[in-house]
Amino acid sequence: MKKIILSCVALVATFFCAATATAQGVKIYKQGGEVIDIPASELDRIEAYDAQSAKTPFDGTWKMKQLITDRTYMEETWGAMGITYGEAYPEFTADDELTFKDGKIIPNLKSNLKNFFIGEATFEIVDPAYELHTGMFGATATLSLLKVKGVNRNFDANSKSEDDEAYIGVRLVEDEDADEPGIYYLEVFLVDFVPTAFATEMPDYMYDTQKPVSTMSGMYIQFSMDKK
Repeated sequence: MKKIILSCVALVATFFCAATATAQGVKIYKQGGEVIDIPASELDRIEAYDAQSAKTPFDGTWKMKQLITDRTYMEETWGAMGITYGEAYPEFTADDELTFKDGKIIPNLKSNLKNFFIGEATFEIVDPAYELHTGMFGATATLSLLKVKGVNRNFDANSKSEDDEAYIGVRLVEDEDADEPGIYYLEVFLVDFVPTAFATEMPDYMYDTQKPVSTMSGMYIQFSMDKK
């Protein structure tokens, strides 16, 4: 996959962006979902580089801040259908860490998230502005969608999926409670797993036939992490 650098370096340095190029010009995807169109006639040049060798904006080590879709949330969402979540569902563990570095995800996990992130994995950005449905009435979140190789899609300590390639979504969110502006935390959305160890009553038809499967509100696992 390729990203684009514009010759107007000051513009790119102003905000996190990814971009795609067409014969008509360049589309820049700003953090938060805004898209800027720059026609080819206004560009001096376009330089392409390999995204795998480049620093991504969420590179670094992140420590668990909040498990947003905790067990209570999930059971309130699906309890009316008789679906329960047992001990295999991840619980909040403050010591959980994920490191993103050089196209790799390196886990240091104490919770049951280790049943998904089972070891060092590799990733590539496949969509810098993926729209995830997060609620009713068309509510969405704009994420960077990563294709990750080296995970357990079964999300199960006792069985490992033959298919070890899954999708996750990430986004940087400005921390409004920080003492100064420009401090961001990371939100992670696990959108591509089949819970063989929890939510076992969930009928198969609730899952898409195409990846990612858990794109409906109340199905994905969402958590936030502070930069360590």
